[in-house]
Amino acid sequence: MPARRTVASVKILCELGIRLGSPLNALLTGSSILPAQLDDPHLEINPDQELQVIHNLVRLHGKVPGLALMAGAEYHLTTYGIWGYALITSPTFRQAVELGLRYLDLTFAFARVELKESDGTAAIILTVDHLPPVVRSFVAERDSAAIQVLQRELFGVSLPLRAMEFTHLPCAPISQYEAMFGCTPQFNAPHNRAVFDEQWLGLSLPKSNETSTKFCETQLENLLSRRMQRGGVSAWLRNKLLADISSSPSLQQIATDHFMTERTLRRRLTDEGTSYRDLLTEVRQTMAEELLTSTGLSVSEVSARLGYSSPSAFIHAFQKWHGCSPRQFLDARPKQIKGY
Repeated sequence: MPARRTVASVKILCELGIRLGSPLNALLTGSSILPAQLDDPHLEINPDQELQVIHNLVRLHGKVPGLALMAGAEYHLTTYGIWGYALITSPTFRQAVELGLRYLDLTFAFARVELKESDGTAAIILTVDHLPPVVRSFVAERDSAAIQVLQRELFGVSLPLRAMEFTHLPCAPISQYEAMFGCTPQFNAPHNRAVFDEQWLGLSLPKSNETSTKFCETQLENLLSRRMQRGGVSAWLRNKLLADISSSPSLQQIATDHFMTERTLRRRLTDEGTSYRDLLTEVRQTMAEELLTSTGLSVSEVSARLGYSSPSAFIHAFQKWHGCSPRQFLDARPKQIKGY
């Protein structure tokens, strides 16, 4: 599961959508992000939440020429916090690229990015085949444009590209692509990639500071570790179930709602040593104990709240957890003394 990220990118996307005429609530639909949270610099979200916002933006404004290029132009070095500062202080462009790719999970990219060198040229290749088809061209163009902005800000000028290639058809007038990339792109190409002379990788950066870069890399390593620990898909799914336990949505429904396949979601859970069934059982067991002991709800009412088909099904499950019925469980608990 990718690391969590701040809401800075979601705010950029929403501000673009609002300028194009959409209400904020429509842009945030299905993301579980509240409008007030967009101004919280410390809030971290799952990448799937941002992907939902991208899907909403494309659904609402996908016919706007150059939508993704407009979005990508809003991502600056300062947008990325310490990751951006680490690039600025890198000794050379190559080291900036390599560091940036090493900690790509701390950015807002959804494309998988790699650097390849061959016969005097270098290419930054973006792969989007793992994403839902409806957002692939948007992500390829947004992330490409964002990389171009970063490169321009690192040097103060745009390095000349030998070629800019996209696997899809044009989504904007050619002049918009030329203004962003400084060349005429090729479309229906085998890869999404920016090609430039390999010599540019050796250029020194104007604000390089090796001591600062080393400090930043330590901070990046710690930040990535923290975000990965908090960002497991099992934790995300557990929260989804807690918020909607009464309907107990199927794994297939959850996957569909978040633009991934059931197989992908199941594999991610397996990688974390758990399963949908285990998480559902864990959430139901925890909530059953809480509801029975603190709400005064009947067994039938608790059963309904937890999404069971009948009270008997709930009682059977409860007996497997505790070796006794819900009533016996309550009777065995210490009685609260009045006044305490």
